Amino acid sequence: RKPATTYTIEASAGANGTISPSGSVSVTSGGSQTFTITASTGYEVAGVVVDGGFKGRITTYTFMDVTANHTISVTFE
Repeated sequence: RKPATTYTIEASAGANGTISPSGSVSVTSGGSQTFTITASTGYEVAGVVVDGGFKGRITTYTFMDVTANHTISVTFE
């Protein structure tokens, strides 16, 4: 039985907020991973970009049934 394949989600946040978890997050093939986005006091989410596509001003995002590497980045204003 071969080991499960894992993929990497690169999560990053700009200044004035955080994404959790952040950095290189490993996900087993077929698994899911939720990211929580938190703006610092006095700021708000400006936008979330997943794999190059704008997802809006959201505070959580879940990758479902992961079968490839992904990126998620967030900016604040």
